[in-house]
Amino acid sequence: MGATMSAHCEEEHKVEEEVPAVEETAEASEEAEEEEEQKPEIKVETAPQDVRFPSCNQSRHCFTRYNEFHKCAAEKGEDAEDCKFYQRAYRSLCPGDWVSKWNEEREAGTFAGRY
Repeated sequence: MGATMSAHCEEEHKVEEEVPAVEETAEASEEAEEEEEQKPEIKVETAPQDVRFPSCNQSRHCFTRYNEFHKCAAEKGEDAEDCKFYQRAYRSLCPGDWVSKWNEEREAGTFAGRY
């Protein structure tokens, strides 16, 4: 008797879900489209392939791009468009810990690179 009683109680307590009207879903989709249109386009890319570094290990590529950026920055200034390429490249290739360490070494004058 207990099992039939609980099944009967569950049936009584079921709440019917209301199906949203077509107008409400159309408004919601229009709002979603407006939000998508307002978001700025973000372009994610990494450094292009460099034939000097054909292997999967990109450590040397990272170090070279870091040095090329600082050489360019010394010659043309950090804000030069040419230098921005190298900066984006080393930032996408190099681990943040390496860059921090190299920056500290450059400040201390003990960096192994030329620039």
